[in-house]
Amino acid sequence: MAHNGNGRRILLGSVAALVVIAGGAGLAVKSMLDPDALRTKAIAAIEKQTGRKVRMGALELHVLPSLSLSVSDVGLSDMAGGAYTDMVTADSLQASMGLMALLHHEIRLENLKLVHPVVHLERTDRGEANWRLSPTGAQATATPEGGGTQAASDWKVQIGSIRITNADLDWDDRMSGSRGKVVLDHINLSDVDGAKPEIDVAGHNDSGSFTLAGHTGAINLTSTARASWPVALQAAFRAGGQQVGQLAVDGTVADPDHMKGYNIKLDGNIASLKAIEAFVPGMSLPDVRRLSLKANVVDGSAADKAGSTPLLNSLHLDTGAVDAGQYLSGLTLQGLSVDAPGPKDAVTIRSQGAWQGQGLKLSGTLGSLQQVEQAALSHLADPLPLSLDLSGDPGSLRIAGTLGGSRAVVNVNASAGRLPLPNGAVIDHLDASTHLVSEDNGAHFQLSDIVVKSTQVSLKGALDLSVHGGHAGVPLVSGALDASWVNADALMGNATAGKADASTTTPANARDSNDALPFDRLRKLDADLRLTAAQLEFEGDEYHNALSHISLRNGLLKVDPLQAEGTGRRVSGQFEVDASGSVPTVSGKIGTLVLPATWLESKAGLSNMVQGALQVVGEVRSQGNTAAELRTGMTGHLGVSMVNGTVSGSALGELLGDAARGALGSGPIALRCFGLHMSMADRQANVDTIGVQTNALTVTGKGTVGMASQALDLHLVPQVMISGTGASVPLRVGGTLSAPRPKMDGGADGRYAIGLLLGGSKSNAVADPCPATLKAAREGQVGPEPTTAAPKAQSSGGAAGLLGNSKASPDVNKAAGLLKGLGILK
Repeated sequence: MAHNGNGRRILLGSVAALVVIAGGAGLAVKSMLDPDALRTKAIAAIEKQTGRKVRMGALELHVLPSLSLSVSDVGLSDMAGGAYTDMVTADSLQASMGLMALLHHEIRLENLKLVHPVVHLERTDRGEANWRLSPTGAQATATPEGGGTQAASDWKVQIGSIRITNADLDWDDRMSGSRGKVVLDHINLSDVDGAKPEIDVAGHNDSGSFTLAGHTGAINLTSTARASWPVALQAAFRAGGQQVGQLAVDGTVADPDHMKGYNIKLDGNIASLKAIEAFVPGMSLPDVRRLSLKANVVDGSAADKAGSTPLLNSLHLDTGAVDAGQYLSGLTLQGLSVDAPGPKDAVTIRSQGAWQGQGLKLSGTLGSLQQVEQAALSHLADPLPLSLDLSGDPGSLRIAGTLGGSRAVVNVNASAGRLPLPNGAVIDHLDASTHLVSEDNGAHFQLSDIVVKSTQVSLKGALDLSVHGGHAGVPLVSGALDASWVNADALMGNATAGKADASTTTPANARDSNDALPFDRLRKLDADLRLTAAQLEFEGDEYHNALSHISLRNGLLKVDPLQAEGTGRRVSGQFEVDASGSVPTVSGKIGTLVLPATWLESKAGLSNMVQGALQVVGEVRSQGNTAAELRTGMTGHLGVSMVNGTVSGSALGELLGDAARGALGSGPIALRCFGLHMSMADRQANVDTIGVQTNALTVTGKGTVGMASQALDLHLVPQVMISGTGASVPLRVGGTLSAPRPKMDGGADGRYAIGLLLGGSKSNAVADPCPATLKAAREGQVGPEPTTAAPKAQSSGGAAGLLGNSKASPDVNKAAGLLKGLGILK
């Protein structure tokens, strides 16, 4: 027992002695180390290793329980010309320090802790990245230590492990277009200076969270050449409380600093690609569900060239549903599969889905994976074989041949029993084909042997595109299309739209008229096109021998001639838009032009009062960059007419007030004729002819319309007919086009000239305004005539009894009731 007690006393004494010795040694070390000198050495070493300026606050040394240091206000400067003063800042830094390493001029830090670091990552559009560090040469710095000098730059800083919490990281990669910021909840790096540093990262942003774990090769920020630097990382992403994706990266990178010389295998799956968009701000990703990816990516660029070119050695991609509506309206895919086992194997594509409710299937092959990549990187300067078949409910499409290269040839064949088009239009029994030839490495394209046959259109022709063939190297499109038959109404969806009630449509948004029109597009393309149609159906009328020549060069667009032979009229005209200067000029000489009434009214900012085919004649000129400027600056003369169309009863009621509203109703009314003729100058239209006739209403008049203010000053004489009895009431319409204000118009003596048509024995026709109106509105040009006769009324008689004679004839009493119903008599 005594022996054992002595042993314990000796052991305890030894431990106590060691503690005293260690404490004394620590105090001795602290007395020998100068914190200011150590801070100077550390700054010089880091600046030499990184080529950046370093900021450090006061450095404090702590001996117990082990040698450690702490520094406040730490910063590493940004690259020259960077967006920030410092690339990295931290409130403070704490770390344990290796004592023996100091003897070898090395500051070795373990368990380095950074408090709230802020990191700014930036890459310019030229590829200059601020995370690329450049070591500098030795910089001798006199440091007092033991009465001598020491080259501070001979020292170096080594880090064994890092612990970071609550770090703010933002990036702006202008080369890829990605920018954003995240909070890194923790970063744990161990064995930093070892062969396989371990990485454990967790972070989040406003939309989700992520983790990253694994290891890489040895970390040396200043190395520019590393052979087989290993990477083994696993990332996971969560959004809305659910895991939305994971990705494993395994391989090697020769130069991770510049991302060159890599050979990486990717294996991942994503529940929704849109959910991942939250982690890569600035990128617009398609809506793809259940995406699975396996790929081998290698660096295909030369080792001595800047940047890298990722190439695929293998690819396997499978997806669930894909919403492809942003690429083609109404297109959805149930799944997509892309496979290429090796770089020299063909890329196979499989997919099925629907377009506008019609089932579709896609199958085919492209060239090898290597060919696809080369064609993409060279913008199709390298050839790409392809064979694609698209089939389904609408029809089929086959594309086969070779794209790209010095001379590419592709044959295209399409067929469809019934192919839906926008606006409810369709093409029935379609059979189309063409032969595409590309020459001069994609600088010249020819579409020859164009053949389109269907119920709605039958044409043939050829088109030529020279990418740099126009003025100043803009593209040039030329060619000719000759149609034997075109049903423009069916192709534009007008066959049903034209029958809609005009009262249900709305005028164009007034604010849109102040938006700049896309005249600049005319300066980005040249064209020389000839279009013919042996037979054309437009707005319910048939035309023959239609011809148009369109030329566009250096921003000057000419359409001359524009002609066709119609039933009862000949369409002719020429138009010019000169956008070569800063203020475009628009002009036209119109022998006769036929336009849909709804289209013309919408361009003028009017509510859709009439529907049918408007015949336009005249000569106009204007200049400006917006629709409002063009409308207010218009000069010349213009006539607009229509027969056998429809007019909105509600729109007429707004214009004519009580004199017509009660008799007409709000629905569409058959229009026998309509005519308008005006001259335009000084921001005002002087309307010398107004004429309208329906079965129940005849209107004549004249007046003025403000081109800018749209202010009205119209003098109208509407004549309303009900059951063979009628009344005419002179009106003066003020207000504006969008809000007319009609009132009864007194003569010079203030008396109202109310006209009546009352009973009698002899039947006479109401005065027919159509011949004179149409002649003025057409400026003498021919056109179709009304297909119905003018309305009739009984001859005048018994008007005196209207003013209160209780024994007046039934016709007189009927007229009195009509006037009271119209608000004329009280």
